[in-house]
Amino acid sequence: MRIIPGIFLLFAFGCSGEGEDPNSEDPATGGDSGLGTGGVGTGGGATGGGPGTGGAGTGGLTNSGGGPATGGTGSGGDTSSGGGPGSGGDSGSGGAPGAGGQTSTCTEPEAQVCNSYQVGQHCGLTFEIWTDSAEACMTNTATGFRAQWDAGDQNYLARKGVRPGSDEPVVVYSADYNPGNNNTYLGVYGWTQNPLVEYYIIENFGSYDPSSNAEHFGTVEADGGTYEIYRSLRENQPSIEGTATFWQYWSVRTEKRTSGTVTVKPHFDAWAANGLELGTFYEVSMLVEGYHSSGSADVTVTFQ
Repeated sequence: MRIIPGIFLLFAFGCSGEGEDPNSEDPATGGDSGLGTGGVGTGGGATGGGPGTGGAGTGGLTNSGGGPATGGTGSGGDTSSGGGPGSGGDSGSGGAPGAGGQTSTCTEPEAQVCNSYQVGQHCGLTFEIWTDSAEACMTNTATGFRAQWDAGDQNYLARKGVRPGSDEPVVVYSADYNPGNNNTYLGVYGWTQNPLVEYYIIENFGSYDPSSNAEHFGTVEADGGTYEIYRSLRENQPSIEGTATFWQYWSVRTEKRTSGTVTVKPHFDAWAANGLELGTFYEVSMLVEGYHSSGSADVTVTFQ
């Protein structure tokens, strides 16, 4: 059986290739706040005079992002024989809220790659597809990617994310994930170097539990769920640095899901607390992988 040169499961391995920083755009900022000032009313007059009336405050002009205008307050009338107190000024009306900035939308056309290995850039993220004589495709979309495979007894992977990685990304995703009863994974994936480590944060999987035959190291609570922590050793296997011996770290969610938020740092911290050392981050990617299986997934993903 050929080995995947791009990702490692208990049966599949990572692909090498240099990545690039994703592009980003600053969000638009709202307008300055507008404040209206209220008028000041004058008090009532002399003996027998009626009460003085307060001046009406005018509201602030409406600006994008403007706060409410403050109304003026009338002052009371002087106390005289028969004179009443002045009435307060009317409150000014608040300015209308400004419209927030629009998040930029990728305008790159969809790009499909089938039955081959390829690394590239799409919509500011790095994508990678690898197949081992499998009938499989990866289609990059403006919101993520689509994966479709009929791998037979071969391997297939598709992933898209940020390179170089770090412990900071928050991955927000949703997936129309159709693993059937197949051997497949959905989750967050990547590598570190010095030491060389291949890691997985598994959100969902098919018939094969990735914790099989792995060493258990406890649990971590993150993003509203519980993940079991495991470690497995790969000896003299392909990696992003060529043939090498390295550890695989796993966080496997106990309750499968197909959408949500994955904050990567709690997993990295929990691994380190259990003596599972990490190195310099090579990537953080959203992954779909299949082995001896067929299936499909339509993934929407953002990195914050």
